[in-house]
Amino acid sequence: MAKTIKFNLICDGNPIRRIEDLTDNFSIEDVLAYYENGLLKKWLKVRGYTEHLEKVEEILTENQLDIIKALIGIFEIELDENKVKEDTYILEYKMKREHLIDEYKKNNYDIESIVDDYHQGYDELVQSILENQNNLPEIKAAIKEIIENYSRLVKMDFRNLFNLFYSKAPKAIFVMLMNDELRSYYLPENNNAEDSDRTAMYRQICKLNDSELVVHLLGDDLKKYSGNTQEYWKDVEPKGRKFMILSMERGKFVRSAGVNGGDLGHSDVWNKFVILDGIDYKSNNVFHELLYLEV
Repeated sequence: MAKTIKFNLICDGNPIRRIEDLTDNFSIEDVLAYYENGLLKKWLKVRGYTEHLEKVEEILTENQLDIIKALIGIFEIELDENKVKEDTYILEYKMKREHLIDEYKKNNYDIESIVDDYHQGYDELVQSILENQNNLPEIKAAIKEIIENYSRLVKMDFRNLFNLFYSKAPKAIFVMLMNDELRSYYLPENNNAEDSDRTAMYRQICKLNDSELVVHLLGDDLKKYSGNTQEYWKDVEPKGRKFMILSMERGKFVRSAGVNGGDLGHSDVWNKFVILDGIDYKSNNVFHELLYLEV
């Protein structure tokens, strides 16, 4: 027959071998912990305290205060009821605090990792734009990813983002203007005085959009059309594809494909970066060019 291995409990820092030891060193926190993890029942069993074990097993409540009251009754502990309540509430607060601390530790680790990964992902996208500054499809894809998944960072970082791209990847500036959310950061509305910083960035964008400079910056990605349409509308680009107008000479007109009454003249599009659904174009000069980008 296997020998029963006896063990001691520790209450209030003291070893508990007998019921008398338990009553003399009764600690609400320690005894409740032993009850909840099952060690109290095991201890009573191996020590041969069958009557006490049966009473402990009859405890059905899950309320800590009621459990403690029951244990105090079973082990005949003389404690003031208010003191028991006080100690129980202190224990509950302590347990909640410890639980919160554990959650904070766990969540802080997770949050920090998530935040680190979030920022790293954003930085990697920005870096990919810098490394592929002449690859318009790559830039478009990166900007799309940034705005769809890192819009909160963009909201805080749009000025730095602009300055970085302006000096090192100017094509990205034009791509950002293709997105409604990003446009709102860089194109001031009605010369609002509160948009002074946006106005400053907008002026820099206008410098990039100089006809000669923009041809150099955008290279083969820049779309051009020139021709005398005899004052009739010429369908230059089909409906269903979007295009951003960069430059058009005076006396010329554009509109979204097939949209009657949507005529836009030079002042309507010059440095406005208007986006059209397809392009109809009207011109009476074969040499004047319409400059635009596909969105």
